Amino acid sequence: MKADLHIHTTHSDGAYAVPEILEMTRRLDYIAITDHDTFAGAKEAIALSPARPKIIYGIELSTDYRGESVHLLGYFPDPAATGGLEGRLLEQRKNRRARADAIRDKLRKLFNIEIDFSAYEGTESITRGTIASAIIERGYPYTREEIFDKMIGSGRPAYIPSTKLSTPDGIELIKENGGLVFLAHPVLLQKIEPEEIISMGVDGIEAIYPANNKADEKKFRDLAREWRVLISGGSDFHLLDDNMHGKVGKTTLRGKDLKNFLRALDVL
Repeated sequence: MKADLHIHTTHSDGAYAVPEILEMTRRLDYIAITDHDTFAGAKEAIALSPARPKIIYGIELSTDYRGESVHLLGYFPDPAATGGLEGRLLEQRKNRRARADAIRDKLRKLFNIEIDFSAYEGTESITRGTIASAIIERGYPYTREEIFDKMIGSGRPAYIPSTKLSTPDGIELIKENGGLVFLAHPVLLQKIEPEEIISMGVDGIEAIYPANNKADEKKFRDLAREWRVLISGGSDFHLLDDNMHGKVGKTTLRGKDLKNFLRALDVL
């Protein structure tokens, strides 16, 4: 069995609609749609009821711990039990939109770049990835990497910090609504150690991730063993022409790791 447990759609900053994702992943056994701060993609995938892949109800929640962005992956066995999350998610999405508007204004002032978000009105969560796509689609001669490195990445001229849940609150929120909570892409943490987040009571870590090298994966597997938590894995897929994330279905959770995950989620 194979599963890609970290996929984004047009409901946040992915480039492909849910039906396209289902077509791309038809050879996988399980996938999780984990859009930023919204269940909309996961809901649509479940409503389409594909025979394969089976859908795991998921989300990627943006949090903050000591000034660093910490992403949490939440996986839920019962979508009907997640209603307690909706109010906080709506607040998160409103904050994202206000931030995106402020970044747009900075791009106009500092870089003479004019963008609008009219093409993304159906998007639940507007992220910096959405902003990068808008810049490229308007024909400006930058790659996504250049846009982040020169303009909107952390510490860059048009960057604006987001208003986020604290990481402990995010963990508690997922657990209160019946979910398993995983530390997303620990390899991307810069100022804090994964152990600091694991010690807060997460159920697992995303030990299998496209940006990892072999030493990284071994480190995270060892941490999972030491702390007796689960392992997850996925591509963090956004779009095909993307050097910042993985290709859908190419980074997967398999074998015993996947069985342990599914048993913990009570779907096996």
